[in-house]
Amino acid sequence: MKLFFLSLSLLQCICATAQSDAKYQVFTNRVKQFSKPVKVLSNYIDKKGNGPIEFTNAKKQILRFRVANQKLQIQHGGIAYQLFYYKNGYVQRIETFDTNGNLAGERESKNEAGVAFIIEKPDLYVKKKKLIDAAEGNIDLKDDTNEKIIRVELFDQNNLPIREFQPTYISSKIYWDYNVRMYWP
Repeated sequence: MKLFFLSLSLLQCICATAQSDAKYQVFTNRVKQFSKPVKVLSNYIDKKGNGPIEFTNAKKQILRFRVANQKLQIQHGGIAYQLFYYKNGYVQRIETFDTNGNLAGERESKNEAGVAFIIEKPDLYVKKKKLIDAAEGNIDLKDDTNEKIIRVELFDQNNLPIREFQPTYISSKIYWDYNVRMYWP
């Protein structure tokens, strides 16, 4: 009899979690660039309906957003969603969207709505990544931006390149942070 009630409780818990995830899955429909079907990758939304949630799909895209009181939360600059594109385990591009699912630029920086990452020295990055991975990201790595390992290209809300006078590079540690989605707008 105990086993029956334990099984029933477990089933109720699973059903409640599935219903909760389905409620937030509706928000993914606003971002047309995010392929369907989707599944929950991580869900840190509390009982009050506050927190972040991430969805993924077969194309290795990850769409994430935050909710406050079960409503889509707008981050600074009017951004509500981040869409990450991965290839072979490395983030290739990040796009940001407003509450309607339209590309939205980060007004706090260069008004970019998309960032593409180009690893120009893959062997060198893999060496640095191993150091960062071994420390689980908790490493004070020397800024290697001048080594020109990872270049970024910025795109506006119309998906047009934002012109720059010279290429922009970021450090291996900053790229690693983007890759594991440590950054929020």
